[in-house]
Amino acid sequence: MALKLSEPRVIERDPYLVVGVYCTFEGDDEGPGWSGAYAEFDRRRHEITNRKDAMLLGFLYRPHKDDPTVPQDVRSCFIGVEVDDLDHVPAGMTATRFSGGQYVVVECRGDAQEEAARGVGEAIEYLSSTWMPKHGYQEGDACFACAHEDAVKPPYIEHVYIKLEKRR
Repeated sequence: MALKLSEPRVIERDPYLVVGVYCTFEGDDEGPGWSGAYAEFDRRRHEITNRKDAMLLGFLYRPHKDDPTVPQDVRSCFIGVEVDDLDHVPAGMTATRFSGGQYVVVECRGDAQEEAARGVGEAIEYLSSTWMPKHGYQEGDACFACAHEDAVKPPYIEHVYIKLEKRR
């Protein structure tokens, strides 16, 4: 099976509360950011005691959004999970939130993890440049990929979520 992207579907969602870790990177190579964030999250995942489900979220992150002491130009990759509340954030971990409302979702399915990950980039590009403008939307405050950690593999499945706002 080659990479397969589902048709976009729109869902209505409550706000997301996310706890996890981030790792910074420089330049255009996100690789060190992703590998560093995955490694640190994997080492500390057991500390998150109010996790909602088995979904693991990944997204590009600007730490300044949640911590004004971090310079605005710092870029990073964030790996985390949705939680019930932000009252129990383990020391040294980061919490962020995404607003509720409408999200467009696309499933990226492949035989290998790399194939599904490539689909994430393709789905984001398609949704941002084609689907959202065609349907009168622009990107809101969230764009992330997630995978169900307990899913039997293959196939590898990543879901892309983008918050929708009506185009102004």
